[in-house]
Amino acid sequence: MRPIYKLAYSLLAALTVAVLASCSSGGSGSVDSGPPPEQSSIVVDAVPTADEAGMYIAQEDGFFAQQGLTVKIVPINGGEYGMGDLQTGKAQIVAGNYVSFILAQIAGKYAEPGSTDVRPIDMRIIADGSQMQAGNQALYVLPTSKIKTVADMAKYHATVGINSINNIGQVLLGSLFQEEGLNLKDITQVVPPTGFPGLLTDLATGKIEVAWLPEPFGTIAEQTFGAVQLADFDQGSLQDFPIGAYIGTEQWVRANPNTVAAFLRALKQGQQIADTDRAAVEKSLEALPEPYTVSKVVAATMTIDTYPLVMDVPVMQRVADAMYEFGVIGKPCNIINMIQPEPGMIGG
Repeated sequence: MRPIYKLAYSLLAALTVAVLASCSSGGSGSVDSGPPPEQSSIVVDAVPTADEAGMYIAQEDGFFAQQGLTVKIVPINGGEYGMGDLQTGKAQIVAGNYVSFILAQIAGKYAEPGSTDVRPIDMRIIADGSQMQAGNQALYVLPTSKIKTVADMAKYHATVGINSINNIGQVLLGSLFQEEGLNLKDITQVVPPTGFPGLLTDLATGKIEVAWLPEPFGTIAEQTFGAVQLADFDQGSLQDFPIGAYIGTEQWVRANPNTVAAFLRALKQGQQIADTDRAAVEKSLEALPEPYTVSKVVAATMTIDTYPLVMDVPVMQRVADAMYEFGVIGKPCNIINMIQPEPGMIGG
């Protein structure tokens, strides 16, 4: 029998997104504000993919400014690169993948990739950012590749590119290989120094044989050099899987409840638009900084995620359960211990 995430999950809708403050949230067409934020200017480290479209929309449409917040969004290669910035105070929030956050929280300490500066870390998830849909996260090969199936990856001991170590790509690969009856030891996972843009280059030049690419990078690969989708991760036990989350350190979240609440009120407005207005998502991705900017053609044809308005604990628990099932962590993890409660939170 599979872990908790094979059970039926509650999918009840909730209307309130606020953290640590007693305030209600308005829709995208109204401005609902609470007490002034303790910190009027914050930095958010974010992996520039479609997973964070709600935040980019909130920035472009002025929702953060309406809440009295100046938000600087800094692109990073993976969530694990942002956690070092949380430790030093260089960033207050990181938008990235659950897996990196859970691994660091279990360890209780963290050092950025390539650094020996290990520091204690204690984080709280303040929002669920995105959930996978068909085509959002997939493996790609060149059209001339001898690798035609997932089984061929193991057969030919493929070199597979991922954006960073200890991230959700490893969980997605683990799930896919387990369901195919394959062993991850039969492939080699490599990480380019420039994240997803580097994966595009390495796949196009044959430096790697397979690349894990979320949107919009998968569609970019298809349209710029004819890459072919080998496998879509949105299947089986990973269908509608939680991908992105927003976190801060426990100390900062506790000390800045009004700032967190203001950020989430604006984020919710962006999430509502992202989940119902594809054109707005496309526009937000076209406005990303180089080298992450997406062309109009790519934006119009790529697939997009779903964007939750409230944290659903049983759904979020699926990530920790999958990490345990696929051997990424050695013992079960209860994700509720990482979550900062919010009014209307499901399953908390």
